Amino acid sequence: MSTLSDQQRIGVIAALSLSIFVIGIAIGGTVPWIALSMERAGSNEITIGLVVAAQSLGIMVVAPFAYRVATRVGLGRSMVLFNLLMLPGLALLPFTDSNIAWMILRLSSGLALAIPWVLGETWINLVTKPEWRARATAVYGAAIAGGFAVGPLVLALFESQLNMAIAAFVALSILGLIPLLFVLRFAPVVSHEPTTPFFSMIFAMPVVFCAVALAAVADMSFATFMPIWGLDQGLSVFMSLVLVTTLMVGNVVLQFPIGLLGDRIGLRQTMRLCGLVSLVSPFLIILAAGNLILVLILLFIFGGAVWALYSLALADLGHRLSGSALAAANGAFVFVYTGSNVVGPPLAGAGLEAWNPHGFMLVTVAVAIVFVLLVYLRPDPATKAKTD
Repeated sequence: MSTLSDQQRIGVIAALSLSIFVIGIAIGGTVPWIALSMERAGSNEITIGLVVAAQSLGIMVVAPFAYRVATRVGLGRSMVLFNLLMLPGLALLPFTDSNIAWMILRLSSGLALAIPWVLGETWINLVTKPEWRARATAVYGAAIAGGFAVGPLVLALFESQLNMAIAAFVALSILGLIPLLFVLRFAPVVSHEPTTPFFSMIFAMPVVFCAVALAAVADMSFATFMPIWGLDQGLSVFMSLVLVTTLMVGNVVLQFPIGLLGDRIGLRQTMRLCGLVSLVSPFLIILAAGNLILVLILLFIFGGAVWALYSLALADLGHRLSGSALAAANGAFVFVYTGSNVVGPPLAGAGLEAWNPHGFMLVTVAVAIVFVLLVYLRPDPATKAKTD
């Protein structure tokens, strides 16, 4: 990658970000499609949750082995191939109404999706320069969040013909491959080298992986339960959904400014600030419950800070690892993220039952406390050559 010019590097980052944005629209729109379709068919909430979670389970199973695929098939070719292999699990959904079949299709799409997800993040880190790595991962993180946010809006266009939405999502997934084709020739070669055992890697870098867990738990829990919280505050259904939209807008809009801050003052210092915002914001939101404008401002800031932890942690990996070690670490990164997505909402739901309507926020607070302690107590690898 050292032979690439700055223009070529920026071109690769733009192509990868555009690709994940377009494919993210399909991923983000499929989840509410399943929920709506299964609800109309009379399925209960537990079954809906299991079908939705099957994709995350598939990602968790394969993510640890993504770097091995890259060493054998090639990083760029693997991304294109496995994006294509993901399509049957999406395209076949409208052709059955069996919950078991849907679970299998979701699982199969997750098994395939793990490869481009892990390798795309690896490529971003390998192609960027250290001095603008946080901004590069911020752009990529904003593209992911933006795709997930736009997906439900695209689904809304097909409200009366839900099955047509799947056709649109399949088409978008195919279109998302086009930017990759233009930069395949710049794909790095990942050679097979001995790497740290999978779980040892997670425990060796607790700040990085706790940041990922916090981003996943907070984002998914708030997106799931914030509408319920809004209704309890006397808001309309529309305004309750606006709360979630505001959170997602913060996810997207604040990524680059926070990434710029990370490049200027350091990743660890920026992660500390984001961790404090993530810890304090739920309490401030509860206190501001009677003031809609203030709640929206707080959700915007909270959304940006907590999702920035994902981008900053990704940049942290890129600063400290390279080659197959980086690809393996990215596999662990995605494993922790999807695992947190699976366990976070049920725990938040239990918190909501224990303290209605604010209890779901306590799960985020608990993870944030652990993260803040770690990020302040562990040494900064940028200033001390010691494994974190």
